[in-house]
Amino acid sequence: MPDDLLMLRFGMELNNEQKQTLALTPQLLQAIHILGLSRDELELYIEEELEKNPTLEADWGNDPSECVESMPDKERTEDFAWAEYLKERDYSDVSYGHEVLPVAAPDRSSGSGQKLGEYLLEQLTAEGLKRISANNIRAYDIATRIVDLLDENGFLQYEAQEIMAMTGASEEEALSAIAVIKGLDPAGVAAFDVREALEIQYIRGGGADPLVIEIIRTRLADMATRSINAVSRSMGRKRQEIENAFKIIASLEPKPCRGFCGEDETHYIIPDIVIEKGENGYEVKLNQSHQPVLMVSPYYRKVLEETEKGSEEYLFLTERLNAAAAFIKSLEQRGQTIYKVMVEIIKRQDAFFKGGEACLKPMTQKQIADEIGVHESTVSRAIRGKYAQTPCGTIEIKQLFSAGVTTIDGEGAAATSIKTKISLLTEAEDKRSPLSDKKISDLLKNDGIIVSRRTIAKYRQEVGIASSAKRVQKK
Repeated sequence: MPDDLLMLRFGMELNNEQKQTLALTPQLLQAIHILGLSRDELELYIEEELEKNPTLEADWGNDPSECVESMPDKERTEDFAWAEYLKERDYSDVSYGHEVLPVAAPDRSSGSGQKLGEYLLEQLTAEGLKRISANNIRAYDIATRIVDLLDENGFLQYEAQEIMAMTGASEEEALSAIAVIKGLDPAGVAAFDVREALEIQYIRGGGADPLVIEIIRTRLADMATRSINAVSRSMGRKRQEIENAFKIIASLEPKPCRGFCGEDETHYIIPDIVIEKGENGYEVKLNQSHQPVLMVSPYYRKVLEETEKGSEEYLFLTERLNAAAAFIKSLEQRGQTIYKVMVEIIKRQDAFFKGGEACLKPMTQKQIADEIGVHESTVSRAIRGKYAQTPCGTIEIKQLFSAGVTTIDGEGAAATSIKTKISLLTEAEDKRSPLSDKKISDLLKNDGIIVSRRTIAKYRQEVGIASSAKRVQKK
C-alpha cells in the first residue's frame, strides 16, 4: 500500500480481522476533509475554526506572499505530546454515513438553493457506501467522483468502463456506485437519458403499467408530437389508453435535477496554484493570498501553564490547543499535497501548456497517485474544486484529467483533445454537406486516432454540436 501523505502525518492503524481496515481518527478525518475543500470553502472553514477555538489565532497583517499556513515552531508545541495524544484515542468504529461525514462549508457563489452535489452526498449512508466497497473512504470517493460527472440536469452520460478509467474503481464498484446514486432523490438522477429518467420516476412513484413503460422506452418522439392515433394503431391499443398514458408521462420531470443551484454560476475564482513559464521550464507556486497566518495562541499556552493539571480547565485548554495545532498541520498538508500533484501533472501535460486543449494527453488520477506515492483518493480530493492560473488562462485542475483512446503510435489521445479536434473539423466543414459521425471517425483515424462512430456522437453532443442533419445550411 502506498504511503499516503495524509496518513504519514496523522497515523494509520490496521486491525487484523478478516481484512485490514483503516481506523479514522478525528485528526485524519479533518485532514481528509480540508484537502477536499475548494478555496471558498476553505476560507469559510478557517473562519469557523477561528470562531469556535479561542486558542487558534490569525494574523491578517502579514505580506500575503509569505507562508499562510504557518506551523508553530518546536518551542511552542513540544509540551503537547502530539504522538501520545494521537495514540491514546481509538476511533476504529467511525463509519461513513451522512450523519458523520464532515459537512462542507457553504458555497459563496451567487444564486439561491442547494447545489445538487451537496444534496446527493448528504443522502449517502453507511449502508449505501458498503454496497459500493468494504472500504468506506474508497466508496465515498467513487460516489463523489460520479456525482461530479453529472450534468446540470442530473444525467450521467458515462458508461461503467469510462468511470472505471477515471476513478480506478472495479467494474463491480462502478456499477454499484451508479446504482446507489440512482436510488437517491430526486428520482431519475444519474439516468443516462430522458427515457431512463422518466422510467425510474414512474416506477419509483409506484407505477407498473407496461403500456406506460413501453411508451417511455420506445415512443417518446411520438408523444412529443402528440401522435396519439399513430401510436394507438401501431401498438394496437385504444386511443383513450394512449392518451391516459401520455398524461401520466407528461406529469413526470424530464430533467430530474431542475431547480438546483448550478455549479457554473458566476463567482470569483481565486486559483490555488500559479504556474509560470521560467527559464528552466514551468514553475509551480502555491497561491497563499486571502488567508491569514495561523498560530497557536501564546496567551492560552501561558494560561495552561498556570492552570492546575487535571482540572476541568486544564483538560479543556489542552484539548483546544491540540485541536489548533492539528488544524494548522492539516492546512500545511493540504498545500503540500496540492503542490506535489500539480508538479507531476505539469510533467505529463507539458504539451498542453504550449499548445492548448488539442495537445492534452490521457492522464488518470491513479497515474499521478502512483507517481507521488499516495492513494488515488488523495489526488481526487487534491484537485476537487481547485483552480490553476496558467499561461493558457485560469483552468479547473480536473480538466487536465481525461480518459484516453487508442492511437496508432500507442501514445493515446485524451477525450478533451478529441472533442477539440471534433469542434475544429465541424467548424471547417462544408456547411452544405456537414461531416457525419462516421466521416469524422475516419478523418481522426487518418491522424492516428481510433475512435468509434458512437464515441464521436457522444463527444459531439457533450460539446454542444448538433448532428450532421441539423447542421445543414441550405442556400
